[in-house]
Amino acid sequence: MQCQGTDCQLVVAGRISPSDDASLPASPSPVLARHSDLAGSLAAMEMLIRLLVVAGLAYVALCALLFFLQDRMIFFPRPLTERPSGPEVMPLELHTGEVLLRGWIVNPDSTGVVALYFGGNAEEVSHLAAPLRRLDITSVLVNYRGFGGSEGAPSAAALLKDAAFVVARMRERFAGREIAIVGRSLGSGIAARVAAEAGVQRLVLVSPYRSIAHIASARFPFVPVRWLLRHNIDVGQVAAKLPAGVLVIHALDDRVVPTAESQALAALLRRPEVVIWNGPHNVQLDGPAIWPAMKAYLEGRRAPSTRGAEPALRREREGARGPPHGR
Repeated sequence: MQCQGTDCQLVVAGRISPSDDASLPASPSPVLARHSDLAGSLAAMEMLIRLLVVAGLAYVALCALLFFLQDRMIFFPRPLTERPSGPEVMPLELHTGEVLLRGWIVNPDSTGVVALYFGGNAEEVSHLAAPLRRLDITSVLVNYRGFGGSEGAPSAAALLKDAAFVVARMRERFAGREIAIVGRSLGSGIAARVAAEAGVQRLVLVSPYRSIAHIASARFPFVPVRWLLRHNIDVGQVAAKLPAGVLVIHALDDRVVPTAESQALAALLRRPEVVIWNGPHNVQLDGPAIWPAMKAYLEGRRAPSTRGAEPALRREREGARGPPHGR
Protein backbone atom coordinates (compact mmCIF):
# COMPACT_ATOMS: atom_id res chain seq x y z
CA MET A 1 0.00 0.00 0.00
CA GLN A 2 1.41 3.32 -1.01
CA CYS A 3 0.64 6.28 1.11
CA GLN A 4 -0.01 9.68 -0.31
CA GLY A 5 -0.37 13.03 1.34
CA THR A 6 1.04 14.70 4.31
CA ASP A 7 -0.60 12.45 6.83
CA CYS A 8 1.09 9.35 5.51
CA GLN A 9 4.41 11.14 5.26
CA LEU A 10 4.11 12.27 8.90
CA VAL A 11 3.54 8.74 10.09
CA VAL A 12 6.53 7.52 8.16
CA ALA A 13 8.65 10.36 9.45
CA GLY A 14 7.49 9.76 13.00
CA ARG A 15 8.29 6.05 12.98
CA ILE A 16 11.46 4.81 14.56
CA SER A 17 12.94 1.97 12.74
CA PRO A 18 14.50 -0.97 14.66
CA SER A 19 17.94 0.11 13.46
CA ASP A 20 17.47 3.60 14.96
CA ASP A 21 16.35 2.14 18.34
CA ALA A 22 19.76 0.61 19.06
CA SER A 23 21.53 3.93 18.50
CA LEU A 24 19.57 5.94 21.15
CA PRO A 25 19.94 5.65 24.97
CA ALA A 26 17.12 3.94 26.77
CA SER A 27 15.20 6.12 29.21
CA PRO A 28 14.99 4.33 32.63
CA SER A 29 11.62 4.08 34.16
CA PRO A 30 11.23 6.50 37.15
CA VAL A 31 9.59 3.75 39.14
CA LEU A 32 12.46 1.33 38.53
CA ALA A 33 15.02 4.02 39.47
CA ARG A 34 13.24 4.72 42.73
CA HIS A 35 13.14 1.00 43.50
CA SER A 36 16.87 0.69 42.78
CA ASP A 37 17.76 3.62 45.07
CA LEU A 38 15.57 2.22 47.84
CA ALA A 39 17.16 -1.23 47.53
CA GLY A 40 20.64 0.31 47.81
CA SER A 41 19.66 2.32 50.89
CA LEU A 42 18.13 -0.74 52.54
CA ALA A 43 21.25 -2.80 51.85
CA ALA A 44 23.46 -0.08 53.36
CA MET A 45 21.19 0.22 56.37
CA GLU A 46 21.15 -3.55 56.83
CA MET A 47 24.96 -3.61 56.74
CA LEU A 48 25.12 -0.79 59.29
CA ILE A 49 22.69 -2.58 61.58
CA ARG A 50 24.74 -5.77 61.34
CA LEU A 51 27.91 -3.89 62.21
CA LEU A 52 26.20 -2.22 65.18
CA VAL A 53 24.87 -5.57 66.39
CA VAL A 54 28.32 -7.16 66.12
CA ALA A 55 29.90 -4.19 67.91
CA GLY A 56 27.21 -4.30 70.59
CA LEU A 57 27.67 -8.03 71.14
CA ALA A 58 31.44 -7.58 71.34
CA TYR A 59 31.00 -4.79 73.91
CA VAL A 60 28.61 -6.90 75.99
CA ALA A 61 31.05 -9.82 75.78
CA LEU A 62 33.90 -7.58 76.96
CA CYS A 63 31.84 -6.30 79.89
CA ALA A 64 30.86 -9.87 80.80
CA LEU A 65 34.50 -10.92 80.59
CA LEU A 66 35.58 -8.11 82.93
CA PHE A 67 32.75 -8.91 85.31
CA PHE A 68 33.49 -12.62 85.61
CA LEU A 69 37.30 -12.37 85.50
CA GLN A 70 37.74 -9.45 87.89
CA ASP A 71 38.69 -11.78 90.76
CA ARG A 72 41.75 -12.84 88.75
CA MET A 73 42.45 -9.26 87.70
CA ILE A 74 42.43 -7.88 91.26
CA PHE A 75 43.74 -10.72 93.46
CA PHE A 76 46.85 -12.79 92.79
CA PRO A 77 47.18 -15.32 95.64
CA ARG A 78 50.71 -16.54 96.31
CA PRO A 79 51.89 -19.69 98.10
CA LEU A 80 54.01 -19.55 101.22
CA THR A 81 57.54 -18.47 100.30
CA GLU A 82 59.27 -18.61 103.70
CA ARG A 83 58.73 -20.14 107.15
CA PRO A 84 59.88 -17.46 109.59
CA SER A 85 61.30 -18.81 112.84
CA GLY A 86 63.39 -17.74 115.79
CA PRO A 87 62.82 -16.29 119.26
CA GLU A 88 61.48 -13.02 117.84
CA VAL A 89 58.83 -14.72 115.68
CA MET A 90 55.65 -16.38 116.92
CA PRO A 91 53.33 -18.30 114.54
CA LEU A 92 49.77 -17.02 114.57
CA GLU A 93 46.49 -18.73 113.70
CA LEU A 94 43.15 -16.93 113.81
CA HIS A 95 39.84 -18.61 113.06
CA THR A 96 37.32 -16.04 111.86
CA GLY A 97 34.38 -18.42 112.03
CA GLU A 98 34.60 -18.89 108.26
CA VAL A 99 38.27 -19.55 107.51
CA LEU A 100 41.57 -20.07 109.27
CA LEU A 101 44.04 -17.23 108.76
CA ARG A 102 47.74 -17.82 109.34
CA GLY A 103 50.61 -15.46 109.95
CA TRP A 104 53.23 -14.37 112.50
CA ILE A 105 53.79 -11.97 115.36
CA VAL A 106 57.25 -10.41 115.21
CA ASN A 107 58.83 -9.11 118.44
CA PRO A 108 55.80 -10.00 120.60
CA ASP A 109 57.57 -8.79 123.78
CA SER A 110 58.39 -5.34 122.47
CA THR A 111 57.00 -2.37 124.40
CA GLY A 112 56.42 -0.28 121.27
CA VAL A 113 53.26 0.00 119.22
CA VAL A 114 51.58 -3.07 117.77
CA ALA A 115 51.59 -2.58 114.00
CA LEU A 116 49.31 -4.66 111.78
CA TYR A 117 50.40 -4.96 108.15
CA PHE A 118 48.08 -5.38 105.15
CA GLY A 119 49.92 -6.06 101.91
CA GLY A 120 49.44 -5.79 98.17
CA ASN A 121 47.22 -7.89 95.94
CA ALA A 122 50.12 -10.20 95.04
CA GLU A 123 51.98 -10.17 98.34
CA GLU A 124 52.55 -13.15 100.58
CA VAL A 125 53.83 -11.52 103.79
CA SER A 126 56.27 -14.08 105.25
CA HIS A 127 59.25 -12.27 103.66
CA LEU A 128 58.65 -9.26 105.93
CA ALA A 129 59.33 -11.08 109.22
CA ALA A 130 63.11 -10.69 108.85
CA PRO A 131 63.26 -6.92 108.27
CA LEU A 132 60.52 -6.14 110.81
CA ARG A 133 62.60 -7.75 113.57
CA ARG A 134 64.82 -4.67 113.38
CA LEU A 135 62.04 -2.32 114.44
CA ASP A 136 61.44 -1.53 118.09
CA ILE A 137 57.76 -2.45 117.75
CA THR A 138 55.57 -5.55 117.59
CA SER A 139 54.50 -6.40 114.05
CA VAL A 140 51.55 -8.60 113.10
CA LEU A 141 51.65 -10.25 109.67
CA VAL A 142 48.56 -12.16 108.54
CA ASN A 143 48.17 -13.53 105.02
CA TYR A 144 44.94 -12.76 103.19
CA ARG A 145 42.49 -15.56 102.42
CA GLY A 146 44.02 -17.81 99.81
CA PHE A 147 47.54 -16.41 100.37
CA GLY A 148 50.31 -18.35 102.08
CA GLY A 149 48.78 -20.78 104.54
CA SER A 150 45.47 -18.95 104.96
CA GLU A 151 42.30 -20.71 103.87
CA GLY A 152 39.56 -19.49 101.57
CA ALA A 153 39.42 -17.23 98.53
CA PRO A 154 39.92 -13.46 98.55
CA SER A 155 37.25 -10.84 97.92
CA ALA A 156 37.07 -7.19 98.89
CA ALA A 157 34.25 -7.78 101.37
CA ALA A 158 35.98 -10.81 102.92
CA LEU A 159 39.33 -9.04 103.32
CA LEU A 160 37.72 -6.03 104.98
CA LYS A 161 35.80 -8.31 107.33
CA ASP A 162 38.95 -10.31 108.16
CA ALA A 163 40.95 -7.13 108.78
CA ALA A 164 38.42 -5.85 111.29
CA PHE A 165 38.51 -9.25 113.00
CA VAL A 166 42.33 -9.22 113.21
CA VAL A 167 42.38 -5.70 114.67
CA ALA A 168 39.81 -6.66 117.32
CA ARG A 169 41.70 -9.80 118.28
CA MET A 170 45.05 -7.99 118.51
CA ARG A 171 43.49 -5.31 120.69
CA GLU A 172 42.38 -8.03 123.06
CA ARG A 173 45.71 -9.80 122.97
CA PHE A 174 47.78 -6.63 123.47
CA ALA A 175 45.40 -4.75 125.73
CA GLY A 176 46.80 -1.42 126.87
CA ARG A 177 49.18 -1.05 123.92
CA GLU A 178 48.68 1.31 121.01
CA ILE A 179 47.57 -0.26 117.74
CA ALA A 180 49.06 1.07 114.49
CA ILE A 181 48.13 -0.04 110.99
CA VAL A 182 50.29 -0.19 107.88
CA GLY A 183 48.77 -0.83 104.47
CA ARG A 184 50.47 -1.09 101.12
CA SER A 185 48.88 -0.85 97.67
CA LEU A 186 45.64 -2.90 97.83
CA GLY A 187 46.19 -3.16 101.59
CA SER A 188 46.28 0.62 102.00
CA GLY A 189 42.55 0.72 101.30
CA ILE A 190 41.91 -2.10 103.75
CA ALA A 191 44.10 -0.38 106.36
CA ALA A 192 42.33 2.95 105.94
CA ARG A 193 38.85 1.45 106.16
CA VAL A 194 39.57 -0.59 109.28
CA ALA A 195 41.47 2.30 110.90
CA ALA A 196 38.46 4.58 110.42
CA GLU A 197 36.12 2.02 111.95
CA ALA A 198 38.42 1.12 114.86
CA GLY A 199 39.58 4.65 115.67
CA VAL A 200 43.27 3.87 115.11
CA GLN A 201 45.41 6.99 115.48
CA ARG A 202 48.65 5.85 113.83
CA LEU A 203 48.29 4.91 110.16
CA VAL A 204 50.80 4.37 107.34
CA LEU A 205 49.53 4.23 103.76
CA VAL A 206 52.00 3.13 101.07
CA SER A 207 50.85 3.64 97.45
CA PRO A 208 47.29 4.49 98.53
CA TYR A 209 44.23 5.20 96.39
CA ARG A 210 40.77 6.74 96.74
CA SER A 211 38.99 3.59 95.56
CA ILE A 212 39.49 0.58 93.35
CA ALA A 213 36.67 1.98 91.21
CA HIS A 214 38.72 5.11 90.48
CA ILE A 215 41.69 3.03 89.34
CA ALA A 216 39.54 0.68 87.23
CA SER A 217 37.63 3.58 85.64
CA ALA A 218 40.89 5.20 84.57
CA ARG A 219 42.13 1.90 83.16
CA PHE A 220 38.86 0.97 81.40
CA PRO A 221 37.17 4.32 80.60
CA PHE A 222 34.94 2.74 77.95
CA VAL A 223 33.04 0.36 80.29
CA PRO A 224 30.56 1.09 83.13
CA VAL A 225 33.03 0.07 85.83
CA ARG A 226 30.87 1.09 88.80
CA TRP A 227 28.08 -1.21 87.60
CA LEU A 228 30.39 -4.14 86.95
CA LEU A 229 32.79 -3.92 89.89
CA ARG A 230 32.17 -6.46 92.66
CA HIS A 231 35.37 -5.78 94.63
CA ASN A 232 35.45 -2.09 95.41
CA ILE A 233 37.29 -0.66 98.42
CA ASP A 234 36.41 3.01 98.85
CA VAL A 235 38.75 5.07 101.03
CA GLY A 236 37.26 8.40 100.02
CA GLN A 237 34.10 7.55 101.95
CA VAL A 238 36.01 7.35 105.24
CA ALA A 239 38.79 9.90 104.63
CA ALA A 240 37.19 12.43 106.97
CA LYS A 241 37.23 9.86 109.81
CA LEU A 242 40.95 9.17 109.54
CA PRO A 243 43.32 10.78 112.05
CA ALA A 244 45.39 13.83 111.28
CA GLY A 245 49.02 13.25 110.39
CA VAL A 246 48.62 10.00 108.45
CA LEU A 247 51.92 8.98 106.87
CA VAL A 248 51.46 8.70 103.10
CA ILE A 249 54.32 7.23 101.07
CA HIS A 250 54.05 6.84 97.32
CA ALA A 251 56.13 6.58 94.15
CA LEU A 252 56.76 9.33 91.66
CA ASP A 253 56.50 6.90 88.76
CA ASP A 254 53.78 4.45 89.81
CA ARG A 255 51.97 2.67 87.00
CA VAL A 256 50.12 0.17 89.19
CA VAL A 257 48.46 2.61 91.57
CA PRO A 258 48.79 5.81 89.53
CA THR A 259 50.71 8.58 91.28
CA ALA A 260 47.82 10.97 90.67
CA GLU A 261 45.53 8.60 92.56
CA SER A 262 47.80 8.60 95.63
CA GLN A 263 48.02 12.39 95.48
CA ALA A 264 44.25 12.67 95.23
CA LEU A 265 43.84 10.52 98.34
CA ALA A 266 46.44 12.57 100.25
CA ALA A 267 44.49 15.72 99.37
CA LEU A 268 41.46 14.31 101.24
CA LEU A 269 43.40 13.77 104.49
CA ARG A 270 44.06 16.19 107.34
CA ARG A 271 47.66 17.39 107.47
CA PRO A 272 49.21 14.16 106.15
CA GLU A 273 52.94 13.50 106.24
CA VAL A 274 53.77 12.86 102.58
CA VAL A 275 56.98 11.14 101.46
CA ILE A 276 57.59 10.49 97.77
CA TRP A 277 60.20 8.14 96.37
CA ASN A 278 61.59 8.76 92.92
CA GLY A 279 60.92 5.37 91.38
CA PRO A 280 58.35 2.71 90.44
CA HIS A 281 55.68 0.88 92.42
CA ASN A 282 57.54 -2.26 93.44
CA VAL A 283 60.41 -1.52 95.83
CA GLN A 284 61.55 -3.25 98.99
CA LEU A 285 59.68 -2.22 102.14
CA ASP A 286 62.99 -2.05 104.01
CA GLY A 287 64.74 -0.11 101.24
CA PRO A 288 65.66 3.58 101.46
CA ALA A 289 62.46 4.69 99.74
CA ILE A 290 60.03 3.54 102.45
CA TRP A 291 61.88 2.24 105.50
CA PRO A 292 63.33 5.46 107.09
CA ALA A 293 60.00 7.27 107.10
CA MET A 294 58.01 4.24 108.27
CA LYS A 295 60.53 3.39 111.01
CA ALA A 296 60.53 6.92 112.38
CA TYR A 297 56.75 7.14 112.32
CA LEU A 298 56.08 3.76 113.96
CA GLU A 299 58.80 4.10 116.58
CA GLY A 300 57.38 7.42 117.69
CA ARG A 301 59.52 9.99 115.93
CA ARG A 302 58.34 12.39 113.25
CA ALA A 303 58.67 11.07 109.71
CA PRO A 304 61.35 12.83 107.68
CA SER A 305 60.23 15.38 105.14
CA THR A 306 60.33 14.70 101.42
CA ARG A 307 63.29 17.03 101.06
CA GLY A 308 65.28 15.18 103.71
CA ALA A 309 64.53 11.88 102.03
CA GLU A 310 65.60 12.92 98.53
CA PRO A 311 69.06 11.24 98.56
CA ALA A 312 67.46 7.92 99.51
CA LEU A 313 64.84 8.38 96.84
CA ARG A 314 67.48 8.85 94.15
CA ARG A 315 69.37 5.76 95.33
CA GLU A 316 66.17 3.72 95.24
CA ARG A 317 65.54 4.57 91.61
CA GLU A 318 68.99 3.25 90.73
CA GLY A 319 68.83 0.26 93.08
CA ALA A 320 67.21 -3.13 93.00
CA ARG A 321 63.47 -3.56 93.00
CA GLY A 322 61.65 -5.63 95.58
CA PRO A 323 59.17 -8.44 95.18
CA PRO A 324 55.90 -7.63 93.41
CA HIS A 325 53.21 -6.16 95.64
CA GLY A 326 50.64 -5.44 92.94
CA ARG A 327 47.83 -3.00 93.56
